[in-house]
Amino acid sequence: MQTPHHCSARRRTAPWLALLTAALLAGGCSTLDVPRADNYSATGQKKARAVHHWDVLAEDVAARIAGKISDWPPDEYPIYIVPATESSFNQGFRKLLITRLLDRGLYLSTEPTQVVLTFDTQVVQHPTPVSNTVQMPMTKLAAGVAVARDAIAYTHSPLSYIAGSLVTSALFDANRLFIDGAAAGGPTRTEVLITTSLEGGGRYLARTADVYYVAHHDALLYLDPPPPPPQPPPTPTKTWRVVTPSTAQ
Repeated sequence: MQTPHHCSARRRTAPWLALLTAALLAGGCSTLDVPRADNYSATGQKKARAVHHWDVLAEDVAARIAGKISDWPPDEYPIYIVPATESSFNQGFRKLLITRLLDRGLYLSTEPTQVVLTFDTQVVQHPTPVSNTVQMPMTKLAAGVAVARDAIAYTHSPLSYIAGSLVTSALFDANRLFIDGAAAGGPTRTEVLITTSLEGGGRYLARTADVYYVAHHDALLYLDPPPPPPQPPPTPTKTWRVVTPSTAQ
C-alpha cells in the first residue's frame, strides 16, 4: 500500500511527464518527412578478370549480332570492323570479335564498306566508399565466371540479421575461394560499359551493351595509354663565321 507521500509525489511528476510527451509528439509531427533511400532489387553483374572473359563477351556479342542480321542475304553486305583504339582490351576484343563472327559465317571485309561495326569502352569509377555495406556472396555461373550479387547497406536491419548475413557471406566466400582461388573477387567500385554498334545507311542496324565489374587496378587495361611526352626543344647551336682580318692601309 502506497503512503500519502508517494501518492503526492506521483501527482506532482505526472503533469511533467505528460508535458514532455506532448512536446516530443509535437516535435515529431512538425518534422518535414522526406523519402527514404531504398535499395534496388537484387541483380547480377559479371566480373571480368581474364582474357578468357573477353572471349566470352566476344562470343556473346557475335551471337547477338548474327541473330539480328540472320535474314540478310548471304555475302551481300560485308561488315567492316572499325579499328580499335590503343587500350589492351580494345585491341584484344577486336581480334576475338573478328574470330567469333567468322566462326558464325558472317561476311567480313578488310576494307571500309557500307556496313560498319564499331565498339566503345567506358570506364566508370565510383568515388563513394563502401565501408557501410555488406557484400553478399558471389554466384558461380561457370568455370571462371561469377556474377556479383548486390551489396546492400543494412542500415535499418536488426543486428542479428546483419550477423547472419555476414556468416552466410563468409561461408560462400570461403567455398568460392576454395574452388576459384583468389581470382574471383567480389563487387568493386570500378565498372566497364562496353557497347557495340552495327551501322549502315546513316542508322543503327543492331546494338549491344554490357556492363562488367573489374578490379580497380585492372582499369588500366580498358583505358588508352597516355600520349607520349612532348619532345624536348632542340638544343640551340652556335654558328661561327670566319672573317679575314682587314689589311691596314
